[in-house]
Amino acid sequence: MTNIYDAIKEKENQIAIFQAQISGLQAEIEALRVAARILEGGNAAEAARPVAVQTPVAVGGGGDKNKRVWP
Repeated sequence: MTNIYDAIKEKENQIAIFQAQISGLQAEIEALRVAARILEGGNAAEAARPVAVQTPVAVGGGGDKNKRVWP
């Protein structure tokens, strides 16, 4: 039988892993958006602007505290 505290810790660890994967995917998406703007002939200053901002969330903090800013 699994201890409830061990189960909670395991889920928190899984969340941390998923958040790291999401951050990596967001960086890849941003790079692809920049590349798309460059290929479309946009200027470099516009291509380099960020399209999303996400604040880090403490593991086990509860709730969705992510803030995203979309143009």
